[in-house]
Amino acid sequence: MVGRKKAESHARRKVERDSRVELVNATQRLLSMRPPSGITGKQIAQDAHVQPGLIYHYFESKEALFLEAMEQLTTSYIADRAATVDYNERLPPLTFNGHELWWRAAANYSADGGASYTSLGWTYPVLNHELEQIRKHHPEVPEFEAKAHIIREVCLNFGWMFFKDTLQTGMGLGDEQMAELGRQISTS
Repeated sequence: MVGRKKAESHARRKVERDSRVELVNATQRLLSMRPPSGITGKQIAQDAHVQPGLIYHYFESKEALFLEAMEQLTTSYIADRAATVDYNERLPPLTFNGHELWWRAAANYSADGGASYTSLGWTYPVLNHELEQIRKHHPEVPEFEAKAHIIREVCLNFGWMFFKDTLQTGMGLGDEQMAELGRQISTS
């Protein structure tokens, strides 16, 4: 009897963990498609295949869920950059390969002029991380030059995330050509 109760308790905790993870994953997917103001709790729950009330079981608010989703994406992106970027390069590119979800979500968060970021108390961790790393590895680079580089990279990547389908159609490019263009943009 004790073994069965333990197994049932373990199974219940796994379902709860899975539901929480699915809510975060669904939120990340939705944030990659539209700004936070265009996402309802019902849409998140439907995408996660859970009951809407579970959002408030696991999170204080929908905004807390948004914050968790963005923090997870951001932590992953910064960890990947720390492991893969050669900071011997004076101004390394901000690549999007493998992190398209973060770039799309970040662009959607920026779509309202930063009000969504402000509502979360967001401190722009990727931008600040990049600036810190450039300044740390290349103190000779003027701060304004480093900031200008980061801004150019962000604008290029945001544009690529949102307009690549239109550009592919408009320019009559094939999938292989688009993949090559993406590699070039991601490393330029």
